[in-house]
Amino acid sequence: MKKIVLLNCYLGKLPWYFDFFLKSCATNPSVDFIIFSNDEKVREIPKNVKMIKFSLEKFNQLASEKLNLDIKITNAYKICDFKPAFGVIFQSEIENYDFCGVCDIDLVFGRIREFMTEELLNEFDVISVKDSFPSGYF
Repeated sequence: MKKIVLLNCYLGKLPWYFDFFLKSCATNPSVDFIIFSNDEKVREIPKNVKMIKFSLEKFNQLASEKLNLDIKITNAYKICDFKPAFGVIFQSEIENYDFCGVCDIDLVFGRIREFMTEELLNEFDVISVKDSFPSGYF
């Protein structure tokens, strides 16, 4: 089975609905999720979710290094602008996966593998909701 990982970077206190997001991750045990966060709350994390302690300073340093640019964002929300580059920025975390994508924490996942089938993953290198440019989570 092709290995899939979805990435998210959320700095600040995670919202109340984050536990619903985690529950939907748990119902997709063959897909991994990596969340980069500085939230301090202790919570039960599903086996397929990895929480990595992170900061805005660490993001600026890592993004600058990986993209060969001088990144100095001051507002954590601006990390969203870098989502298309997460595969490069966080490449050390995703090197053992066949597919990576980004996700948001304000959603509840359905059964991902019913849509991201082995046949689909064997046929395509990029999954996008647009045919003219990369767009969407996969």
